[in-house]
Amino acid sequence: MAQTEPKPAVLKDGAKAEEKGIKITSSEWHQKVTFDQTPLPANNAMVTSYADMLAKVTPAVVTIFSKRDGAGELPEFFNEPFFKRLFPDGLPDGFPEDQMPDSQPVTGSGVIVSPDGFILTNNHVVEDSKGLRVELQGESRSFEATLVVSDPKSDVALIKIDGKNLPVVPVGDSNRLRVGDVTFAIGNPFGLAQTVTMGIVSALGRSAADVQIVDYANFIQTDAAINRGNSGGALIDAAGRLVGINTAIQGGAGGGNVGIGFAIPSMMAIEMVEKLLDGGGKVRRGFLGVSLQPLEPDLAEALGWKEPYGVAISHVYPNTPAATAGLKPSDIIVRYNGVKAENPDKLRLTISNTSPSENVTFDVFRRGEVIQVSLSLAELPDDPREFLGGSPVKPKTPQEFLEGVEIGEVNQATREKFRLEEGVKGVVVLGVKPDSVAAEAGLQVGMVIVEVNQVPVATVEESLKARKEFTGAVLLLRVTDGESRSILAIRVK
Repeated sequence: MAQTEPKPAVLKDGAKAEEKGIKITSSEWHQKVTFDQTPLPANNAMVTSYADMLAKVTPAVVTIFSKRDGAGELPEFFNEPFFKRLFPDGLPDGFPEDQMPDSQPVTGSGVIVSPDGFILTNNHVVEDSKGLRVELQGESRSFEATLVVSDPKSDVALIKIDGKNLPVVPVGDSNRLRVGDVTFAIGNPFGLAQTVTMGIVSALGRSAADVQIVDYANFIQTDAAINRGNSGGALIDAAGRLVGINTAIQGGAGGGNVGIGFAIPSMMAIEMVEKLLDGGGKVRRGFLGVSLQPLEPDLAEALGWKEPYGVAISHVYPNTPAATAGLKPSDIIVRYNGVKAENPDKLRLTISNTSPSENVTFDVFRRGEVIQVSLSLAELPDDPREFLGGSPVKPKTPQEFLEGVEIGEVNQATREKFRLEEGVKGVVVLGVKPDSVAAEAGLQVGMVIVEVNQVPVATVEESLKARKEFTGAVLLLRVTDGESRSILAIRVK
């Protein structure tokens, strides 16, 4: 079958929701949404067709046309991850910038969740749009749409069209999904409107680190085929209920489907919209002020923690709730508000979903005992890196720190060579032998060691002294690579 192109969109300048007279609270919107969250029947009878169910829901999955200013923007090819790794600073030398398009059309999908025209979709489908148009399939109806609220950090957006008695997809309870549940992805891949693909739930709770497109995520993974144009479309369960908003794929070399797609859970999308409406268009997220890392076995052994759960704190930023409450690097968070801390991404998402100023409790393992730390969260700032601080140290002669590891002072030369942060304190790693235990543990040239066995160091002399005084089997190094902090456990005996 030949690939068809979407109809050209006739777009007008976009208008803000308040200018269009759209004023709605989260509770009012919640009452408009059609929900169906009854459990699926526990029944293994063979199903030979889902046609009747799909006939009810596919009319409520729409095509969204948008247009953005394209002057100075990179073509879609240059947004691929492999290109960004090759050319992190943008266009390669010699690229004809005068051939950049004046505008960039975007086609995506959306899901009608209320009869009067509220539509869930992805932020990346509608952001920076100069106009939105929604097309209902099979009815030859087209509507100008208004962006109500959106959140780039979770990639959720709500738009509105003027309509009555529109078809809807009832919202199901994504919290009840299980690996193996049947799913259908409905959307507009490659301009082929209302394409339906079938698969199962492949995994749950995929994090932002797994997908790397948003800051806060709890993705459903499915093997129902998702391709370009499916973004913002519906992930449906076997009862015809919305359980997810299709968002991303793990693509092959050509950007096509390889059986790994990701969808925002329906209940997370509903919650984000409610927070946006309550927050005046902004999601107010809780902020603790730490860097977190997984608790690897060697690290747990070195810190003395014997349970198979917990999350390590690798850095505490100054002037944050964590610093004020006395949390420290190398602390292990074992519970948050009484719930076990299982991994950094899940804990980070849980903290962000907690309202700012709310009092919370951490159970923390430190030097052989569990202590309880209570604090009040702050609001996540636009740029958490503003909490970085410190000052440079005087140069010293490079020396061997561990077998196969050479360190030196942080000075003007090493700052320029390794592009170190202006205020970082510690010693810089100048050499690491590839076959050394330090290399196997993850130590790399250019990293800055800020602690040796939980002792802060600012000079080579202090680092060597802390190393000499250590008599254990697993040495702890807290390091930074300029973007993140981590704790390395290096077995030296």
